[in-house]
Amino acid sequence: MREDFTNEIVSKSLKDAGVLLKEPSGINRQFSDLQFDSRKVTKKNTLFVIKGAFKIEYLTSSMLDKISGIVISRKTKIDLPNLPQWTVSDSQIALAVLAADFFGHPENKLKILGITGTKGKTSSAYMAYSLLDRLTEHRTAMFSTIDTFLGKGVKFKSELTTPESYELFSNMKKALDNGNKYLVMEVSSQSYLKNRVFGIHFKVGAFLNISPDHIGINEHPTFADYLAHKKMLAENSDVFVSNIDDAHGQEFIDHAKSFGAKTISVSKNKNADVSFHIERADLDKSVFYLTENGNSQEFLLDIPGVFNIYNASVAIAMIREIGFEPEKAKGALAELQIPGRMVKIKTKSHGLIIVDYAHNGQSVTTLLTFLKSQHKEGRIIIVLGSPGDKGEDRRSQFGEVISKFVDIAYLTTDDPGTEDPHQINNQIRKAITNQNVELHEELDRSKAIQAAIQAAHADDLVVLAAKGEDAFQKTNHVDVPYLGDKRVAQQFLAEIEKV
Repeated sequence: MREDFTNEIVSKSLKDAGVLLKEPSGINRQFSDLQFDSRKVTKKNTLFVIKGAFKIEYLTSSMLDKISGIVISRKTKIDLPNLPQWTVSDSQIALAVLAADFFGHPENKLKILGITGTKGKTSSAYMAYSLLDRLTEHRTAMFSTIDTFLGKGVKFKSELTTPESYELFSNMKKALDNGNKYLVMEVSSQSYLKNRVFGIHFKVGAFLNISPDHIGINEHPTFADYLAHKKMLAENSDVFVSNIDDAHGQEFIDHAKSFGAKTISVSKNKNADVSFHIERADLDKSVFYLTENGNSQEFLLDIPGVFNIYNASVAIAMIREIGFEPEKAKGALAELQIPGRMVKIKTKSHGLIIVDYAHNGQSVTTLLTFLKSQHKEGRIIIVLGSPGDKGEDRRSQFGEVISKFVDIAYLTTDDPGTEDPHQINNQIRKAITNQNVELHEELDRSKAIQAAIQAAHADDLVVLAAKGEDAFQKTNHVDVPYLGDKRVAQQFLAEIEKV
């Protein structure tokens, strides 16, 4: 943190970002801390940024003793005449630029690789991280949906795909302090919609794919808006890598070029800058050859699925664009296991269990298409729910996918938020048109998984979709502890398959 975080610095940052509407006059303050969460105001002389649906009752007298200034949106009305105030047009942007300044602009001292896409962001981020961390002798950090790695053994579970700007810049500063020079991070459309990544420029950006998702009252109003916010990564990258086999992939290339970026196309076809040829892709492993500038290299993945070859190809292309030879670390890719992504659990008499984070219509379709191609015998049994308060279109999509691929479905709970999970499942049920699907509902997710495994025969395939190893169920604004699908399955198997 900088020691000269004064009112002049605050005013300049807000002016430069174009959000300052009014600044206090006649003050000379030096702030020792910056916060936006009232629960974390612990130091004297804190500058507090008020954002979102903030309530005046959050500002207790003990907090006000520590706050020496506030940044407030023009839309927020709080009567604190004795407290210096900066009024801004956008408090999200204000928080981002102030956090960047407060933590010494760590984004300018790291080489940042950003990955966007409807599905595969986490897998591709882990792949790029595993390669780069080995090539840089452990000087690479990662911000992913699952984990945050800050170096020197500092690791913790992530709360958001892309953190709030304050946490984002704070974690970048910690990563720098731990000796990291590189950062691999997922970049969600929400992070641009909510200006969490405002002011960050990426050394390399990448696009994997896009399909309708995150569209609803609390997210993007339309697919066009979702697409536009995804494309903002292309506007803020020196080099941009795009999967042009996606229907919008070339559009991302063209958009990046219009902002002056160097572009790299990735495809299974030879006309791309980087192309791949699949030698093998089954439930055991994948072997593929990646060709660039006439040079072909073999790579192995222990993570099944053709879609993961796309994720890996994009990750490899990104690493090459910052001056490394990814083939020198191919062992890191071959050994990689990603928590909650295509995890295989073999059983004695209850078939093969696949745990995967696929959580929207397109990703579940892609997953089941691949599994169906590999699993010729036996039934497909799925445990699936849909989250509340967002992505309502997923529910009908899930019904359609179940109708096409599934023999037995257990509808259950998946982060219901403020909604009734039974009503969410009713919306999935209405879209199931295949009358041959055997349908069950069990709102206790652990019991649903147990029932699905118990029902499976030796040649069946049990798919536990969407939660992966997520350790919580988000219910009525409370994170309720949950073992995660993998552990629930393993513990139940240990009970029923005792020798």
